[in-house]
Amino acid sequence: MRDYKNITVPRSYRANAKRTSVKRVNVGRTPGRPDAGAHGLKSVALQVLVVIVILAGVWLGWQAYLLVTHAEMFQIAGVDVKGVKQLSESDLKEIAGMFNGQNIFQVDLEAAVRRARAHPWVRDVRIYRQLPNRVSMVFSERVPAAVLDTGSGRYLLDSDAVIIDRIAKETAQKWPFPVVAIKDLRARPGEQVATDGMREAQTLMAEIAARGGWQPAEVTIRAGSSESITLVYKGHEFRMGSGNYPEKLRRLAEIMDDVKQRKLDIAYVDLRPERQAAVMVSKNSAQFRVQSTEDKRKRR
Repeated sequence: MRDYKNITVPRSYRANAKRTSVKRVNVGRTPGRPDAGAHGLKSVALQVLVVIVILAGVWLGWQAYLLVTHAEMFQIAGVDVKGVKQLSESDLKEIAGMFNGQNIFQVDLEAAVRRARAHPWVRDVRIYRQLPNRVSMVFSERVPAAVLDTGSGRYLLDSDAVIIDRIAKETAQKWPFPVVAIKDLRARPGEQVATDGMREAQTLMAEIAARGGWQPAEVTIRAGSSESITLVYKGHEFRMGSGNYPEKLRRLAEIMDDVKQRKLDIAYVDLRPERQAAVMVSKNSAQFRVQSTEDKRKRR
């Protein structure tokens, strides 16, 4: 019997069942094969086609632009105007003159709006296109609410104290509005009178209108400053001062009733004191105090 304990087996004859041998195989296309070149040609052809389409679209767009901007059917043939009462025919021609011969798509409507708003009678204006060849202008004009007397001339004012236009002497009777007198004021049509005296005068006119019973054409307010506000009505002078006009007008009504009962000829009434009014009588130039009915009741 042979002893196999000391026999050496070569490594090449040994086998390991647990070890797995993996071999990678590259099955992709190599860059050098003919089908890769065909794919590149297709990509270049597609890019060229896209460029051609874009250029064709640009050319067609340019031709359409030329057709629209030069076609006779889009040349402005007329202007429709609405909301006009005070603007004259020459004023409208000056505003709309920039539309003559213009293309409906190329005309500058914003410039036309600025030109229209520069006119002192124009409060606002809307201008828009009416295809194929007309323009529409809708005006909102300023509404006179008072007359400004600067000493050197008279001007119409709207409710925002914007100077509208100068009044000719021969047409003064056409505008029966309250007069606000501010001497030596530099008046320019289209500008707003923003003095303290004007603001007080506006407040006083609004209160007079709310109370009713006054004839607007007989009202004159001297508004050189806020503290010197003076109301002149039918030859009577009432020194109002600033503020608290509802109470001052109420007191004035009571005083005039008292003056009428006494049959006094007054020069002016000073309503600036808080609770009393100073009345200057014309005949003897004597000044005395007339208390309001409310003050008399309080003393009782």
